[in-house]
Amino acid sequence: MRQRLVFITNQLPYPPQSGGVIKSWRFIRHLAQSFDVTLIAPLKGEDKKHLDAFKQALPLAAIHTVPVERPRTAMNFLKSLLASPTLNVYRNTDSALMKASATALKNADLVLVDHLEVFPYVPENIQVPVVLHQHNAEYVMWERSRTVAKNVAERAVLEIEARRVKRFEVKACNRADMVMAAPNDQEELAKAGVSPGKFHTTYHLGDDSGLEAPALQFDEAKDNLLYVGTLSWPANADGLLWFLSEVWPLLKKKHPALTLDIIGRGADEGLQQAVARSEGTVLRGFVDDLEPYYRKSKVFIAPLRFGSGTKVKVITALYRGLPCATTTIGVEGLDLLPDKEIMLADDSQGTANGIGTLLTDRSAWESMRDASRAKARKDLGWNSMLEDHVIALRRLLQKGS
Repeated sequence: MRQRLVFITNQLPYPPQSGGVIKSWRFIRHLAQSFDVTLIAPLKGEDKKHLDAFKQALPLAAIHTVPVERPRTAMNFLKSLLASPTLNVYRNTDSALMKASATALKNADLVLVDHLEVFPYVPENIQVPVVLHQHNAEYVMWERSRTVAKNVAERAVLEIEARRVKRFEVKACNRADMVMAAPNDQEELAKAGVSPGKFHTTYHLGDDSGLEAPALQFDEAKDNLLYVGTLSWPANADGLLWFLSEVWPLLKKKHPALTLDIIGRGADEGLQQAVARSEGTVLRGFVDDLEPYYRKSKVFIAPLRFGSGTKVKVITALYRGLPCATTTIGVEGLDLLPDKEIMLADDSQGTANGIGTLLTDRSAWESMRDASRAKARKDLGWNSMLEDHVIALRRLLQKGS
């Protein structure tokens, strides 16, 4: 009889197109080969629309989902101060789902918490090993977001939330029996007070099906940039707003025909308005097939000013061989060579200049296409890492038995 694992995550891990969803999907799919898996997940945005497809793609022992829609607003922040340890915990908590989780865990051998904000779904009196999969060092993201805040009030709120997240994160990590985190996140968590003995190393990779696709061709691509990511994620929205305000005008001045496709779910009104004001940019929303957009584009952009952990969108671009322009935040956790495997700049003019080179210099474009893909093929593979994680979980179960 196979052992029973409860997988608790913060949204439906499907379709696997962006960011942490790709990691969650690959992880739960691999775990289902070795364990009887029960999924606990609040549904966000368009998740309900994809639920049937998820069930067909990955039959599990049981699935418990409830729509939970609490946007990141000032009112919800105030409510979270009274009701939850952090804003994101408040935004992901549902009483019915809590009951379903408690029931499932009574019959479980192991629980894997995929994202910090759903850790409260694990009861204090849990009798089985608990693994916390950290997609980021969350408190670092909040601290960094404060540095790019627009005004004093916003900075004050972010400072409060950063402290709350840090306290909760350290407590959750130290309560877990194992914390899976990338090396750079382990360093930040250890500095905050997490016991280093808790850590098991993981990496956040991308959709590696791009490695099997034919090489992209400079002559086939248009003067088009491509962005793919979850637009409701604050770091993504902030980076795009900065790019549209500070970089896009510089690019359009030198390349009037340039266009930009922005693909992803969850754009708020502010981002929608910024796109509408920016000539040549199109907000595509969710797209089933990204391949036509990869083929038509010359540069993938990942303009990030804060965040933590490895950026899956960057790795996915490497797999496909589409030259990527990003920031030092965008390459955290990745050992990439600037100007060879990645285009790297943190200021608007440097970003515009680097993208301009890739738009016009075929030799530089083809060199980065080939070098980035070779790096991804060599060092950023899924199978060995996921099998290592299964072995680590089995050892944890044996230790507890």
